[in-house]
Amino acid sequence: MAFKLSKGWDQSQPIHCAASSTIVAGDLCVFDVSAGAAVFKVIKATSALLGCDVAGVAVNTPAAADTTVNIIPIVTGQLWEYDCTSDTATTQLGKLNDLTDSATVANSTTNSTAATAFVRNVAFVGTAANRKMQGYIVGAQSPKALS
Repeated sequence: MAFKLSKGWDQSQPIHCAASSTIVAGDLCVFDVSAGAAVFKVIKATSALLGCDVAGVAVNTPAAADTTVNIIPIVTGQLWEYDCTSDTATTQLGKLNDLTDSATVANSTTNSTAATAFVRNVAFVGTAANRKMQGYIVGAQSPKALS
């Protein structure tokens, strides 16, 4: 399922992704700010990238020749539903968690204080075995990378 907007502002914006992008609809995307990047295009988020570079969630899967992807930017008040790596538990609510990959959260009972934290869990979706939660994507609201 990946990331799905449950509540909040839902307008998308075309953002540069370069041809032959691997982004698919529902992926959480970040700006590619790697050293030497000629243009800060959007790429799939990974567990190693920083939450403060979040661009938003892809609305569509770009064709091979497309150079843009429609992205819903992250703004305050949006509630997102997402898949999780592990069964959900009440001890994970309110916690900041990192990503497993661009479509899945590495839900944990440990609060992430790293710059790789992307979501704050606020509610379950279905049973624990469904491995789905709702929460806020917090990176865009961070004034700087966490240390």
